[in-house]
Amino acid sequence: LLGRRGNLDLALRFIEEMPVVPTSRIWGSLLVASRFRKSTEFAEHAAKHILSSNGDNTGCYVLLSNLYAKLERWEDVERINSMMSTQGIERTVGCSTVEIDSKVHRFFNQDQSHKEINKIYDALDVISKKIEEDAYVRTLAKFNPTKVAKKGENSPELHSVRLAITFGLISTTVGRPVIVRKNIRLCEDCHVVAKKISEITKREIIVGDSKIFHHFKDGKCSCGDYW
Repeated sequence: LLGRRGNLDLALRFIEEMPVVPTSRIWGSLLVASRFRKSTEFAEHAAKHILSSNGDNTGCYVLLSNLYAKLERWEDVERINSMMSTQGIERTVGCSTVEIDSKVHRFFNQDQSHKEINKIYDALDVISKKIEEDAYVRTLAKFNPTKVAKKGENSPELHSVRLAITFGLISTTVGRPVIVRKNIRLCEDCHVVAKKISEITKREIIVGDSKIFHHFKDGKCSCGDYW
């Protein structure tokens, strides 16, 4: 709560004065708050404690890398990527699922395997153009300018959650909510897009990622853009 309010100093003091040893999950709360407030000082302090633990620290590396990228500190981004590579740590492959008529449909980034993939990409193209007409400009903060043009797997336009949402829209009746599950944290670009899609389609979209459930309706999200 302190971090959500932007009181990072008080949040850190609260953690340090706890009568028990803070866990990685607690330090992770401070890291998320630091990313949201773009504070590398607090983020690096939290990350140091998280990385000193023996757990799975992939999410910590990714959040820290995304923060550096948002601030256009590309050398630090490459440093984090190098650290991950040296330690044999790979980013979790994004996967999103949507259930239609009791059948689960699974999508990965840049997926080409679904039997309706052509219809999905056609519909996604129409949605993307409609979003652009609404003066939406996709943020490129997390992606190095030298790599964005390559349309690699990190390109958010082809993230699995967008494919799953689009398939849900074209496969269900108007008025029904589209419910999607995602195995990793929803990226900021897809979060913005999901809000816009809910606005232009007048459909409710629910995305459960590795952190929370996002309920998109009328261009807004239940998380208040903090997750």
